[in-house]
Amino acid sequence: MLKLLKNRNFSLLFIGNFTSQIGTAFYNFAVSWFILTITSSPLQAGVYIASGAIVQLIFSPIAGVFADRLNKIRILYMTDYIRGITVLIGGLMIFSFSQTSFIIALLYSVTIILAINNAFFISSVAAVRPLLVKDEELNQANAFFSLIGSIQQIIGVLLAGGLYVLLGIELIFIINGVSFMISGFSEMFIQLKPTRKLTEDSPGFFEDFKYGMQYILSKQGLLQFMLAVLFLNFAVSPLFANAMPYLFNLRLGKEPIHLSMVQVSFSVGMLVGGIIVGVVGQRLVIRNNIRQGITGTFIGLGTVMFLMYQVHQDTMPYPLFYSLLIPVFFFTAVANMWLNIPLSTGLVRAIDPHVRGRVFSIMDTLGQGLIPLGILVSGIILEFSGLGILFMGITAIALTPFLILLFGKRVNLLLTSL
Repeated sequence: MLKLLKNRNFSLLFIGNFTSQIGTAFYNFAVSWFILTITSSPLQAGVYIASGAIVQLIFSPIAGVFADRLNKIRILYMTDYIRGITVLIGGLMIFSFSQTSFIIALLYSVTIILAINNAFFISSVAAVRPLLVKDEELNQANAFFSLIGSIQQIIGVLLAGGLYVLLGIELIFIINGVSFMISGFSEMFIQLKPTRKLTEDSPGFFEDFKYGMQYILSKQGLLQFMLAVLFLNFAVSPLFANAMPYLFNLRLGKEPIHLSMVQVSFSVGMLVGGIIVGVVGQRLVIRNNIRQGITGTFIGLGTVMFLMYQVHQDTMPYPLFYSLLIPVFFFTAVANMWLNIPLSTGLVRAIDPHVRGRVFSIMDTLGQGLIPLGILVSGIILEFSGLGILFMGITAIALTPFLILLFGKRVNLLLTSL
């Protein structure tokens, strides 16, 4: 995989992403913990997370169309610069003001601006990455970015868990802002030939979006697959976004380093899973990998919920809970990589290059569309009921899409064709 770094454009994209994503992992962990600490309300923390996710989902289809119509590289570095300036200004304002109400309003403003630019950045990256490598290198490129993403998450979360108390939220804003500026500068030097020229006869914005939807509907099983992922994400996302911070911060009263180490174990699992997939490479059978990955992920998440409920009910000592939780998270992450990397590779190959931006943005919207609602509902449940009711809901809702992904006829036809 390291030979990919000899590709100048690929290396520049890697350097930019590596820098900014470390800062983002650092920032996301710290801000989520900070909001839960100053409000002591899982509902308010859920509303904050959901607000950014909703904005990003609204703009993702629009961003996908722009990624196919405009200069993709320019979108990358401009969105990085905008995010960097926004976060730097936010950090300086937190330095200057101490009122809790003002800080919360500022955090909402920053997350909305970041979410809009994230939508454009993610759509452009999805469209650019396959253009930087040869087709036979695509699986390794996806595995490489997943591997590096895991390293970024490890470094960012470890820094956040260890330095949150020492630095304060203000300096975390500054670090993240600088990382975006470095990323944008690196991406400015990527050279990519235009894949599509607009003329007076080119279709308009809404025609482009409509065509992207028609393209998805024309792929047998793709819509059913995305709907299953939609409800699976709706069920599972609250476990990471709400339940884990609630348990460690409010219920157990632990320092952020405890939660960060659990998240690091997940990232290390992603790292190992990415290496395994990258080494196996072209020998993978996508359909088999996806089914094995789905099964392993579901078993892992079920075990995580069991352990969390036991320590929440004081029926399991914390040292035993923690020593079991870390390896289970590791296993779940390996299974998740065994699923996600081959799936991403198969979908990229199956979708025509000139529509990748809009198709992937629409797919992202379909797949992520209910996550904000799931996070919001779970915040309400944690505020007024507790972990037991939340875990019952997660299990009940996740079971149906899990079975569809494993045994659905149209979905299996799609996976076989990848």
